[in-house]
Amino acid sequence: MNIKIFKNKYLNALVLLMVVSVIIHMLILIFIAVKSLNIYILNYFNILDLDILFPGIFKNTPYGNLISVITALFLYFAILTVQDKNNN
Repeated sequence: MNIKIFKNKYLNALVLLMVVSVIIHMLILIFIAVKSLNIYILNYFNILDLDILFPGIFKNTPYGNLISVITALFLYFAILTVQDKNNN
């Protein structure tokens, strides 16, 4: 695998380790969500464990789940925008 995100090989290896870990983590969460029929497991704020810092702020409510999806989509499109600007 020759994926180069950073020129520094140590930093690049660390970031790739984090990416692989995130992929494995998300696959496990998807499996658990399907098995338990609990979609809240995939709530972005729940994945980030923000409930540890802000208990009860993003409970399993339709509003909390909607804000989670909106936040994740916002970050996704922000990353795409920054990436596009850097590629031009």
